[in-house]
Amino acid sequence: MLFAVHISDNVLAPAWLLAGFALTMMLLWLGSRKLSDDEIPRIAILTAAFFISSSIHIRVGPTSIHLLLTGLVGVVIGMRAPLAIFTGLLLQAFLIGHGGYYVLGVNACIMTCPALLALALFRFLHQIAWLKTSIGRTLIVGIGGFVWFMSAAYGVTLLLNSSFTNLEAIAIELANARLIDPWIVGSGIVFAALAAVLERQLESSPEFPIGFLVGELSVLATVALNCAVLAIAGENLPSLMIMGLVIAHLPFAVVEGVILGFVVGFLARVKPEMLGIAPQPETPAKDAPSFTNALASEASPIDASPHKLMNT
Repeated sequence: MLFAVHISDNVLAPAWLLAGFALTMMLLWLGSRKLSDDEIPRIAILTAAFFISSSIHIRVGPTSIHLLLTGLVGVVIGMRAPLAIFTGLLLQAFLIGHGGYYVLGVNACIMTCPALLALALFRFLHQIAWLKTSIGRTLIVGIGGFVWFMSAAYGVTLLLNSSFTNLEAIAIELANARLIDPWIVGSGIVFAALAAVLERQLESSPEFPIGFLVGELSVLATVALNCAVLAIAGENLPSLMIMGLVIAHLPFAVVEGVILGFVVGFLARVKPEMLGIAPQPETPAKDAPSFTNALASEASPIDASPHKLMNT
């Protein structure tokens, strides 16, 4: 039984298990450096969200799917993402038997690396000011829609042309040909345009398109990395089951993109420092009366000059 992006025990060779634990220990060491007490509550909240979301499974054939939230964890807590992801996976393995014990290191790496990449991509895109304009937002959502459509076309082609025992070279060649097929590319552009029009109807915040793209790509990267590990190091795994992971998680890529888009849009307004964004200083409107001037204008019209007081 393959639990989504949680690889079970007795699937990978011992060398892969040892390498996974070694890389996970290094990520945990980097994530725990200079950890302050103020960061612990935020890490705990994201760990709980990651644990709960990954514990709700939807059965799809021989596997199951669930929300990943790797992009959300990476963007909100940054380099502390390894701590939240490893703790969440550890609790799932011990409390509900989700995943495995020996493969815990590999699973942590599969989900932590896309989370850190999501952090880097979000901060890079957020520094480009013109992406928050109308044209930039349309471009970002269009790219997200196009990438999703082409991923679906690629995955479906592999699924329909693969044998039940392994991925054949002919299936990969057909899937690669889909990426340059004019009809497929044209359909992807139309789909991207429709996604951009839908986003404009939502009247979302300027950060929403960036969060949407990062959330979607984090899911696709997590599933792709999981499939790559299974295809390279898995022992006697049906290729249809591996490709089924990609197809089954495509809807979740859109859902997590929308979730992260709304979250970063909200945090950018109320708590931008949580995203590593410097808060924008509020500039007073021109010719607006200051607070002291307003008080002076509303003060009593009695002339309290010393000369008039003496005369009275």
